[in-house]
Amino acid sequence: MSAIFGVIHCNTAAERPVEISCLKRMAASMAHRGRNAEVFFSNKRLGMGTCLWSQEAFKRSDSRQIEFVFQGRSLVVLLDGEIYNALLLRETLEDQDFDFATEDDAEILAALYLAHGPERMFELIRGKFALVLWDETNQTLLFARDPIGQKPLYLYQDDEKIIFSSEIKGILANERISTEINLTAVEDYFIMGAVPGERSIYKNIRKIPPGSYQNLLLRQDGSVVQTPPVTHWKFELCPNEELDQEAWEDEIQTVLADTIAMMKRSQLGSGAFLSGGLDSSIVVALQSRLGCESIPTFSIGFKESAYNELEYAEAISDRFGTVMFQETVEPDAVEEVKNLVECYDEPYSDPSALPTLLVSRLASHHVSVVFSGDGGDECFAGYARQIHDLREDAVRRCMPSFLRKAIFGPLSAIYPKLDFMPRGLRWKTLFQNLALNAPEAYANTLSFCRNPLRQKLLAPLFHTPGFVPSDIQKRFAEAFLSAEGFDTLSGMQMAEISVGLPEAMVKVDRASMMFGLEVRSPFLDTEVLKLAGKIPSEFKIRDGLGKWILRQTFEPQFPSKLKSRPKQGFELPTDVWLRGPLREMFREEVLGNSSKISRWVDLNYARKLQKEHIQGAGNYGGILWSLLILERWMQRWNPTRE
Repeated sequence: MSAIFGVIHCNTAAERPVEISCLKRMAASMAHRGRNAEVFFSNKRLGMGTCLWSQEAFKRSDSRQIEFVFQGRSLVVLLDGEIYNALLLRETLEDQDFDFATEDDAEILAALYLAHGPERMFELIRGKFALVLWDETNQTLLFARDPIGQKPLYLYQDDEKIIFSSEIKGILANERISTEINLTAVEDYFIMGAVPGERSIYKNIRKIPPGSYQNLLLRQDGSVVQTPPVTHWKFELCPNEELDQEAWEDEIQTVLADTIAMMKRSQLGSGAFLSGGLDSSIVVALQSRLGCESIPTFSIGFKESAYNELEYAEAISDRFGTVMFQETVEPDAVEEVKNLVECYDEPYSDPSALPTLLVSRLASHHVSVVFSGDGGDECFAGYARQIHDLREDAVRRCMPSFLRKAIFGPLSAIYPKLDFMPRGLRWKTLFQNLALNAPEAYANTLSFCRNPLRQKLLAPLFHTPGFVPSDIQKRFAEAFLSAEGFDTLSGMQMAEISVGLPEAMVKVDRASMMFGLEVRSPFLDTEVLKLAGKIPSEFKIRDGLGKWILRQTFEPQFPSKLKSRPKQGFELPTDVWLRGPLREMFREEVLGNSSKISRWVDLNYARKLQKEHIQGAGNYGGILWSLLILERWMQRWNPTRE
């Protein structure tokens, strides 16, 4: 684990070396990703480097080396992440007469590049990574990210330079950087609580897409030729209808156990995040089965009982004999909002971001590596929204499209948002969705700030002819449609895994790296994802239960109180806190005279939402929280109003 970064001076024929002081500033801005060593490389107009955590803990040697020579060719490799099947790849490459001088994953990637090229090398890798590789012979830079985007990689470009960095704060450490805000990304944020896809919150900064690679050719005249990103991995559906329940249970047990064993590539002691939910409990159970005794487990709870899962985490800890460390988040922990915004240098309002930050800090005091259950819901269909939308779709299929639109479209417009009423009477979103086709409806479900509320909340600036609206709901719908020929649940999973899951990984990476903690997520391994694509939908949701086959496989090993219990999200009690301890903070910062987001948000409408939320006339905690995070982000990362 490390930070990787660099600068390319372009559009000048004269050599213009990158100053080491510039690279050192970038390294310092991301020291939380690596405090033990800094390594730099410079060549004519290119300068790049990495800052590393101690690799001794991960049983590797010579961790300061980034330049490797094979077959007379010099390659510089910057790697953030881990290649879990590195030992197997090394053995295969040694059979092809590659001699290795180190035990570092970066050297294995250099040899893979020479042996197979970028067209094939990524097919062979199991791991999480952001990679930058400089090929001196071809004068090319290769940028790549792992299939799900667990590791980040940003690119900035203007007329005179290209900058790459693990985090945006590394780019902002440079001089003469344009920080113009991308208004489309602001609307993205109000749809997803994050800025998804290739965009970033800044106009001149973009992301290398997950599961892709891209080449940059540095010409002698100083120009840079960029190839479009090439997809090296995507989630695929190929249901196998021939296996029965018992066969699927055996397959799931085998693949997950083998994946965790591969990820435990050394005897280094590791722990696990333990929320008390099914996925983290499975990971702990499999670690225990592999002979890991007294596993340290880390849990976060809340005073508010509706959000607290500690009793379930304690039950799993007792069952498998873990050493449990836990903390309870008090409402006065809102002071952690400052740390949250420092950690996430793009606006990020996922309610689980703060508890993830806190549990990462807790774990970092005891271990260097933790396992997590991230990805289980996406792989095996564990979200309540999927069950709910499948029921909607059953109604949708009973009526022709023109009739649905004629009836439910007008109803959705006039029906009030009755958040204070029992769930059975909250029909506004139901009417909205029934007026849409299945892909559009699920895209609407995945939006946390839906229209027409979003259009009322956004300032007039977002309603001018020059504004480019967000296309994120279209992307969700397109991903859903890519499962054409399969069933509705398959479309939902395509949308979740292809579009939604990479943004969830932002939360895990930034929170863990803030404390130098390595998180390994077995459900995100490509072999587990491949298995998930083979399991028919009938085994994923059945009898109103998500992750049905996963429950059948593992719940017999768990205490009875955990069996078939409803899913409980790992998130903040934002509704409660924004009626209580965060109430005045919101008024002062978001609605006050010095509000920095007043250009983007209709503060009168935001004031109306807060009033209704406090009075209980609506539950707008998620939206109010997103406004507070955006305001705090502006104060920290873009203090001068444009």
